[in-house]
Amino acid sequence: MSLTRRALLKLIAASAATATLAPVLHARAYYPPPPEPEDANAWLWLGRAIHAASFYEQPALSAARVATRQRDQAFIILGEERAPFSAHNDLWYKTNFGYVHSAWIQPMRIYPPQPFVPAPSGGFVGEVSQVFTAAYAQPSLQSTKRYRLYGNTVYSVLDALKDERGIGWYKIYDDFPPSSPSHQWVLARDMRRIPPEEISPIHPFAGKKRIEVSLAKCILACYEGDRKVFTTRIAPGIEHDETGTPRGDMAVLLKQPSRHMSNAEYTGGPPLVGDFFDLPGVPWNTFFDLAGTAIHGTYWHNDFGVQRSHGCVNVAIEAARWVYRWVHPFGGYQDAYVQSDQRVGTPIIIS
Repeated sequence: MSLTRRALLKLIAASAATATLAPVLHARAYYPPPPEPEDANAWLWLGRAIHAASFYEQPALSAARVATRQRDQAFIILGEERAPFSAHNDLWYKTNFGYVHSAWIQPMRIYPPQPFVPAPSGGFVGEVSQVFTAAYAQPSLQSTKRYRLYGNTVYSVLDALKDERGIGWYKIYDDFPPSSPSHQWVLARDMRRIPPEEISPIHPFAGKKRIEVSLAKCILACYEGDRKVFTTRIAPGIEHDETGTPRGDMAVLLKQPSRHMSNAEYTGGPPLVGDFFDLPGVPWNTFFDLAGTAIHGTYWHNDFGVQRSHGCVNVAIEAARWVYRWVHPFGGYQDAYVQSDQRVGTPIIIS
């Protein structure tokens, strides 16, 4: 990331304001059109408290507690430290408030307010570029808020417009079956258009690709022949439970950059299984069975190395993006989904 000193200071000031105002930021009655940012692609690492979080002088629970942050409040991440915490997760973040354990902190790339981009024919792929924003029923700040959408979650943008006040809006697709209508509206300033190069294929001509997943070790590894090219910790489903991750020889069947995942009951749908969840914008989905089990990014926890999902293979958002770009088949930039079968999709071996 390359920033001028002036731009960096602006970003830090904006981030500090976000940390203070996050719970009320989107309660404003009116958004004046923002000035064009000097560099809309400059970003900072921020952390969002998924639940109430405590900060310590050192990366240890025995150290003095120096601060707390409530859900959805944000702070600058200055670095990472490895120190004992749990048997599976020793990652701490160094922040402007002290040290906080990573399990319930969502790390995010946060960008300046984004310029309005007219939607091309076929739309584009966008990600929330702020700590959070709202999904509205209509392109109006006075309309109903349907969801809170979190940073770095991903959506298919179908259309774009400016309202009578000059405020830009994006129309995003909602693929959860009960949704009516099947779209929502988001402030354009809070949504970054992902350029094609950020989701272009990785090693497209490499042969003998495969993914190996160990449920016991909670590790996912990508191979090209005998060479391991990528590995990450995962959070799979709980074994011997109705939401356990299936074992066996699988393959990539479907890829979607965005998916609204929910187990809410609806007419003609399956009964609710496990605890209720309703998660729009789940990013970088690589599905490998007909039940809808996938490798995907996770924004509702950051605790990998332990079994905790509803059956899918949870990974960090950036890890999910890497896998999505690497596996076969490849699709076009504007494809809302890329379908495959056992003959074409990259093998996934789960044991």
